Amino acid sequence: MIKIYYNNKTSKVTELAKPKAGSLVYVENPNIKELEELEKNHGLDIDLLNDGLDPNEAPRIDSWEGRTYIYTRFVLPESEKQTTSPVLIIFGIDMVYVVTHVHFLALQNLFKKEDVTTIRREQILLQVLNEINLGYKFRINSVAKRMWSVRSLLNKEQIDNKDFISFIDMEEDLNDFLSALEPMNSQLNHLLTGKYIKLHEADKDLMEDLELGSHELISLASSQLKTIKNIREAYSTITANNLNKVFKLMTSITILMGIFTLITGIYSMNIALPAGHNPNAFWIILGITGTLIALVTYFFKKNKWF
Repeated sequence: MIKIYYNNKTSKVTELAKPKAGSLVYVENPNIKELEELEKNHGLDIDLLNDGLDPNEAPRIDSWEGRTYIYTRFVLPESEKQTTSPVLIIFGIDMVYVVTHVHFLALQNLFKKEDVTTIRREQILLQVLNEINLGYKFRINSVAKRMWSVRSLLNKEQIDNKDFISFIDMEEDLNDFLSALEPMNSQLNHLLTGKYIKLHEADKDLMEDLELGSHELISLASSQLKTIKNIREAYSTITANNLNKVFKLMTSITILMGIFTLITGIYSMNIALPAGHNPNAFWIILGITGTLIALVTYFFKKNKWF
């Protein structure tokens, strides 16, 4: 699917039937015919286009015949199995192209804003990158809310396996975000130098804001990863402590029952024993056994063994 959007400072964003200078071309999950059309009519390299459709493509910048190919990744909705997906933004000679194999919701969000102007290629490029950053910010904040929701159970010691699984899922999401954000931050630094794209002073300010925002997202994701690690360690410590308490209790009970088993075992032997003919022998043995158990219990309690 290929859609062409255009607007200037005075008009709203409209969809065109044919491209013209100052347009933004949106390409979603193109077939081979559409890729060949982009190569033939727009002068784009089909191999570089295919790279942008690769689900495992890492963020990078490439340049070919006066066009800058910016490979980056955007955040998918939480309902999706994948966390991020690649998107290729091409800074063309007179147009900007956005190529993706899945729906790029950030573009629709961008078109809802009033300060969008497709005829300013540098500005629309930076605005698309800013929308991608906003997507990461929203998802990272969402992970933070989930994390603290599970964290609130720690005080109540309501520890369950699903809590550990939840932390693992959040760690995987944050690691995926970092694996995309760190090279994206490097991309912004390269773009800021003006080597690939000549920026106006106003655009440089926006680029610097983007770079700072990207760095803040990396710091935020790293901080949350550290917090999750600390919480998981706290959970593990509590679980191990509770398990030790159970082992100590069971060991103490085994020792106490061992006293009873030892004495009753001796008096069950078929030989002559003290008080063997005493009619109160049972109660004597039971009293001695109970006294010994009580003394050992007191000793364990005093030493906080259980």
